[in-house]
Amino acid sequence: GGSQRFWTPLRVLIFTSLLFLAGGFLTKANCIQGSRSPEGVISLNWSGNRQYTSACYNDIVPLYAGRGLDMPGFPYAFSWQEGDLTRYMEYPVLGGIFQWICAIITRFIYPIIDALPFHSLPEAGLYFIVTALALSFFWVLVIRMVAELTGNRVWDTVLVAASPLVAVHAFTNWDIPSITAVVAAMLAVKRGNFMWAGVLIGLGTAFKLWPLYLLGAYLVLSVRTGKVPNFLKMLAAAVVSWVVVNAPVMLMYPNAWNEFLRLNRERGAEWTTIYQVIDRNIPLSFNDPATLNVISFALFGLSCLAIAIFGLRVQRQPRVAELAFLIVAAFLLFNKVWSPQYSLWLVPLAVLALPRWKLLLTWMVVDAMVWPVLMWHMLGAENMGIPHEMLDLIVLLRDGFIVAMVVLVIRQMCGLAAD
Repeated sequence: GGSQRFWTPLRVLIFTSLLFLAGGFLTKANCIQGSRSPEGVISLNWSGNRQYTSACYNDIVPLYAGRGLDMPGFPYAFSWQEGDLTRYMEYPVLGGIFQWICAIITRFIYPIIDALPFHSLPEAGLYFIVTALALSFFWVLVIRMVAELTGNRVWDTVLVAASPLVAVHAFTNWDIPSITAVVAAMLAVKRGNFMWAGVLIGLGTAFKLWPLYLLGAYLVLSVRTGKVPNFLKMLAAAVVSWVVVNAPVMLMYPNAWNEFLRLNRERGAEWTTIYQVIDRNIPLSFNDPATLNVISFALFGLSCLAIAIFGLRVQRQPRVAELAFLIVAAFLLFNKVWSPQYSLWLVPLAVLALPRWKLLLTWMVVDAMVWPVLMWHMLGAENMGIPHEMLDLIVLLRDGFIVAMVVLVIRQMCGLAAD
């Protein structure tokens, strides 16, 4: 009986998530190694296209020096030239500050590592390790909170803890804190604390833009239930917390603050978006950013309108996870940027909205496969990279699964499927 008490469901879930986070670390480990020069200097070693051949590419390692994080100074004060363009840190304010804190810890610890004889860990490699530990802490919080949100279906949380997408993308970029903020906001509402939920949405939006969409789901529910004052309290708290975090950087480094918006306005479609799949097969010159902005914004806007009308009119009151899942899925499907790690955003929402194990696991495996296929394609034909048709196929398959999940969530909301 003694051993039984130690392995509570939550501990099993956290242990499982740590195993998958360790897997996520190992999938990137080939990109954090360095090589020693005869002078004893250790430089990062990505020789032989290892970032593609072992699919270990991540943004964390190259951006350490690339965004001036390897030097003292505030990240938004750093700039560099790209042709005629002055470039700055392109992440929203809390994202940049999170990277900066990890960098300060790295620069503090690295001399200790460097004193070890014969080691070959470059400073950017240690930065990756520090960042991975910080992100893992946030992911364990996600598991803890999803376990509470699932209520009497606590084992559904296994799908979040053991998601193949975690093993591939936990450390591709800095997406986990924004996911933590979204799940924490949902938990705050469940506990009846609307102001805290708003604060968390505001902070999440200061990490990545997408937590903002959670407000759309709560707006529909508040209109439906006639509890608009609760929503207004949440909205006000979100705005205030976002402004408090953003205002200092906005005022002191306006160009750097605007970089995130400028880049999103001016960039073309990312490799694994539907626009690129069309463009690679039927050259319609979709890749003009101005046209893409209009098309993607219009499609997403119409989707949100449709979700809102449906959410207000459907007979059974929707759950917030169902609405949030539909909004984020629509954003990913129609947005001109779908960095493969964005799929992580959907994991907790999908598990809370549609606890169908076989379907969700199959989707996650297919979605995780997009990454190695993309890396293999990016090697280029001269390095035995695969042709774009294989990439297009896996992208369409992934999108197909997400569309199927959207259809099932809609059916479930209509009461046509088992809850």
